[in-house]
Amino acid sequence: MKRLKQVLAGMLILAMVLTPGPSFAMEEPKITAKGAIVMDYDTGQVLYEKNADKAYSSASMAKVMTAYLILDAIHRGDLSWDTMIPISDKARTQSPWDKTPFAEEERLGDLFDPYMVRSNNQMGIAIAEYMGGGSEDGFVAQMNQKARDLGLDASYTEANGLKPNQVTARAQALLTRSIIQEYPEILKTTSKHQARFKDQVYRSTNKFYRDFRYFKGVDGFKTGSAPYSGQCLTTTCTRRGRRLISVVMGSQGKDRRYYDTMKIINYACELSTTSPWAKDVPKRADRENMNTAAYKGLATFRGREPMSRGEFTLLMVLTLALPMEEGQTEFRDVPEDAYYAKAIAAAKKAGLVDGYGEGIFRPEKLISREEMARMVYAAMGYDDSSVDPSFKDWEKIHPLYRKAVAGLTARKILHGRSGGLFAPQGTASREEASLMMLNLRDQVEKKS
Repeated sequence: MKRLKQVLAGMLILAMVLTPGPSFAMEEPKITAKGAIVMDYDTGQVLYEKNADKAYSSASMAKVMTAYLILDAIHRGDLSWDTMIPISDKARTQSPWDKTPFAEEERLGDLFDPYMVRSNNQMGIAIAEYMGGGSEDGFVAQMNQKARDLGLDASYTEANGLKPNQVTARAQALLTRSIIQEYPEILKTTSKHQARFKDQVYRSTNKFYRDFRYFKGVDGFKTGSAPYSGQCLTTTCTRRGRRLISVVMGSQGKDRRYYDTMKIINYACELSTTSPWAKDVPKRADRENMNTAAYKGLATFRGREPMSRGEFTLLMVLTLALPMEEGQTEFRDVPEDAYYAKAIAAAKKAGLVDGYGEGIFRPEKLISREEMARMVYAAMGYDDSSVDPSFKDWEKIHPLYRKAVAGLTARKILHGRSGGLFAPQGTASREEASLMMLNLRDQVEKKS
């Protein structure tokens, strides 16, 4: 173990010293949302995140979970679109601004589209009471059980988001991805600009279908807004045949959720390309069997995409040529069939990585510059007695990572960005990290 860390330390020093100081990563967008994420629908890869694992209230985006349970019941045969839903006094009087012209009971198929398109809370209460055996609380128990079944970090309090709930941006994105995968017909509903109920026409709450229709590719999904949540928005957008799912939570200011969404989707789309300076990196990575994009099954290198913890671990293992054999990773959130599973198992066995406790590794979480510093620092076995706050944004570096950042910077292993900043939450792109590791391998081969 000690010998391996010594070898790793020497190799990393050689590579990092040769890596240019300023980061090649694209500048991340500045948004007002408290939490946000962009996810590739096909692969589940995270392309952007901000506080994606911190729970916020999702407001009416909770209706996505309600819709999921409705579709589950229909596909099981427990309900049909012709099922008649009794309308209780609670459903008629709660959320009075909806002013829904109910009869004594209404057909489920007539309620579903306006419920999702216009976000009609009265309809949601009636459906939840029926599916919950006469009690909305019974339905909420089903919502939370479904969240557990899907492995989501989410806790619901009622069917519509009229009360504060607790949902992370990552959970909302995964929920949206799952419902589309299982019931793709949901996109026919969430892409509607309006829905009719009796003689009333309900216009969609989603302004991407009118005020912001110039932003191309949007085909769903769900809005949410409340005093306790700020502006929330889940969006599906298809560009050049690639579907993205974005979530913003707690955006502040008039229509900021739309501006925030456009910023992070445009950012994610730019990541699908490779920078001109890195045009030779994909071929070199292929030649050295270090192309992590190929391990992910991507058709192109997509050099500007950020690195996740799982992918960065794979890149380290490929660079060091550690044997990747079948074995347990000891992390319950690392799927056995994931492209990085064997690499995480190998790195764990070699003592190069650890998790967050309780068997959690968070392989899809984007790895920040400060966390990369900590991983390298720990792998090399450094333990400095003092730290030098040499960056203007020193206070933004997490206290647990400051020793690693200072120690590796002093050794000229890590570098800051322009203007005397370290940008601790910035992520390294695939092209940046791959070039660094290719330089590392070149230097090792020259020394051997």
